[in-house]
Amino acid sequence: MSKWFQEHRIAWIAEMVGIYGFINRGHVMKKFDVSQPQASRDLQDAIKRHPGLMRYNMSAKRYEISSGL
Repeated sequence: MSKWFQEHRIAWIAEMVGIYGFINRGHVMKKFDVSQPQASRDLQDAIKRHPGLMRYNMSAKRYEISSGL
């Protein structure tokens, strides 16, 4: 898979968390037509690229914007 596409997905993830306050794998899968494992990798890469941006909420099963942002 192209590095450009991965970078585009990570930027979109960061933007959506900033706008809506949360995101999950399903959002990434639907938007980009990627597999569940790829969506999970993209979310983990977004966390690495933007530390402190979001955290996983286990009870809601979604990534949410970190407090204080």
